[in-house]
Amino acid sequence: MADELKLKDLLPDRLGRLGEEAKKKMCEDEQVSGMRLAWGYIASQLDGAIRGALDCDLFELLGKGWANAQLLSEYADPAKHPPGNREMLNVGEYSFDRELHPTVEVTIAAKRCAELEFTLTLTGHFSGLHLTILDGHILGYETGDAWASAQLSYHEVPLHEEKETKRLPLPGQRDFTAPGIAIPRLG
Repeated sequence: MADELKLKDLLPDRLGRLGEEAKKKMCEDEQVSGMRLAWGYIASQLDGAIRGALDCDLFELLGKGWANAQLLSEYADPAKHPPGNREMLNVGEYSFDRELHPTVEVTIAAKRCAELEFTLTLTGHFSGLHLTILDGHILGYETGDAWASAQLSYHEVPLHEEKETKRLPLPGQRDFTAPGIAIPRLG
């Protein structure tokens, strides 16, 4: 079911280049480069930390992406959309990209060795989507299909092939936690 899809599910089982890229960064520190370390173990711990940081509801995150779309910005203006007026917006076909930057701090033997910032490029695709909007907030969505793709990289070096979900029918209706997702006023 779409409600159960987590952002971490868009990562492959193995992040092949993760250990190699982390080792390069950490070995910039002379003390670390001189240590005999279990790099495979460090890579597995980094993998777990990244997955933990990305253990969030994919569709809730995509909803926050919708809120920042120019398409919705006018709904944050009470002069154009009076308070208390519940509206349904037919989005139709829509895609957007969003970058997330999970960061992992690496500590070995009480020494802070590195802070590794990753970039997760997330693309959300929607078809036949209707959003319910009230008082500058997205309350939820109805019907439609959605799918997403993601690419994790470190300093612009991809750590895996881009992964895409199947095209998923959105459950009949989904409400976000009250008061909904705020739509920022742009421009």
